[in-house]
Amino acid sequence: MKTFKTLTLAALLGLSAAPALAAPDAPAAAAQQAKGEFVTAHVNGLVCDFCAQSIQKVFKKEAAVKGVHVDLDSGEIHISMKPGQSMDDAAIEKLIRKSGYSLTSIEREAAE
Repeated sequence: MKTFKTLTLAALLGLSAAPALAAPDAPAAAAQQAKGEFVTAHVNGLVCDFCAQSIQKVFKKEAAVKGVHVDLDSGEIHISMKPGQSMDDAAIEKLIRKSGYSLTSIEREAAE
């Protein structure tokens, strides 16, 4: 009986972890959901959760922005624009500098 309980518990734990392992990474998921433009900004100085929160707070105030994801490991900010909306590079750089960080590059791609 004890072996049955152990095997059942192990199976349930394995099944509950499967969706987390199969989930796509956040930037790719955000890009798929967006129907507008998708912008990746490479930034110096992003090191902690407070950095990410300050960037998200600044960008979410912008009317053109649908969503923001900050990847601390790669130093990237992934910005999904609302359909038909856009922000030029100068505006993005201004928001990043306002938050206390320096922009190194910007990449743009249209949502599929």
